[in-house]
Amino acid sequence: MLKKIALLITITIIFIGCSTKEYYTFGDNIGNISTYPNYNKIIAVEKVKIPKYLTDNSVVYQLTPYRIIRLKKTNWLTPMKKRLTNVLINYLQKSLNTPNVYLYPWESNQKSDIKVSLKIKRFISYKSEVILDARYEIKNLKTGKIISKLFSTKEPSSHLAEDIMSSMERAYFKLADKIKEDIIKLD
Repeated sequence: MLKKIALLITITIIFIGCSTKEYYTFGDNIGNISTYPNYNKIIAVEKVKIPKYLTDNSVVYQLTPYRIIRLKKTNWLTPMKKRLTNVLINYLQKSLNTPNVYLYPWESNQKSDIKVSLKIKRFISYKSEVILDARYEIKNLKTGKIISKLFSTKEPSSHLAEDIMSSMERAYFKLADKIKEDIIKLD
């Protein structure tokens, strides 16, 4: 009987140990950013559009120009579409010093002044860097004026998951900061 219990415990430990996954996130380390003094417009942020390889829960790495692989046992804590949208909203709230940044069109009954749309075209680790290519549009809903821009940046990285997350975070914060600057210009 004792041998059966020991065998069962051993099998359980092996099974749990072999199926361990690591979960990653980014965007929580906003830290010290320059803030705009009390921006008073209401900003609507659409859900961020992302490439197909970011819709999976696995963290991916680009091995060659034509091949993308999953990093073993490495997963996103939350779906990237939701995470990227929430990080952008949080960044704009903090950097513009206003709580009036909402997910469009569901979270606010107030009429929006500015609408932000973002499409990520490429956001991946390749060789020794993280590459972020995106297109965004900011529209003043009162005047009809639009700013539409392409954005591209690279951040140094290694093949380690922690380094990839840190580089992705730095790249995305650069994009969020550029969007913030253009929101202010549109005003």
